[in-house]
Amino acid sequence: MTLQGKRVLITGASGDLGRAMAHRFFDLGADLALQYRTGSAAVEPLVLAGKEAGREVFTVAADLTLPDGAERLADAVGSRWEHLDGLVNNAGGARPQAFDAIAPDEWEQSLRLNLTAPFRLIQLFLPALRARSGAVLNISSVAALTGGAFGPAYAAGKAGLIGLTRSAARDLGRHGVRVNALAPGPVDSAMTSSLPAQALDTIIGTTALRRLVDPREIADTAAFLLASGTAVTGQTLVVDAGRHFV
Repeated sequence: MTLQGKRVLITGASGDLGRAMAHRFFDLGADLALQYRTGSAAVEPLVLAGKEAGREVFTVAADLTLPDGAERLADAVGSRWEHLDGLVNNAGGARPQAFDAIAPDEWEQSLRLNLTAPFRLIQLFLPALRARSGAVLNISSVAALTGGAFGPAYAAGKAGLIGLTRSAARDLGRHGVRVNALAPGPVDSAMTSSLPAQALDTIIGTTALRRLVDPREIADTAAFLLASGTAVTGQTLVVDAGRHFV
């Protein structure tokens, strides 16, 4: 498996999964564009790691919760790269909220980050992906299948991302562009650590392996789905230590 010489954009690069994927992709030879909203301190070590590995790497600060966030990111990356081999829609997030506690603007912002931004980025980068028969990887969540512990806005957005993956795969396959989704959870990350201890213990207790997923396991799976020469498209691969079986 190799990503040698491939140009890949990872959104949400400052998070646990983004950092793990960046390190794995560097190991496999990829050049990376790394998007983050805040937390430049978290991506600076990635830039250093990429340069030490002899890879091209640059960062872009862009807020994908804003209506024009995807466009700003696409403009920044497009000014550096004319083509793209891989797009990883990893940026996302939520905080646990009861159904009746979600304000309309919170709902809209969550969907913009978890669903609308990936849709727009696929649209905006399609010419660059098509030029290289590239691949898109949408990071969904097992919450899309179970409802999850992070509330309905997050679950709805991640479920929509699976639907988007299937639709995009059917439409873009004629251009040689593959589109897949990866549904992690529960991952050993800052996001799961924000859950109440009892809730997290309950989640772990419902996994077949009785443990959290290591971010590096997600990174390995992501690398496989991005690697060239595979016929896998339109699929959602669940990596969740056996919390949900489909």
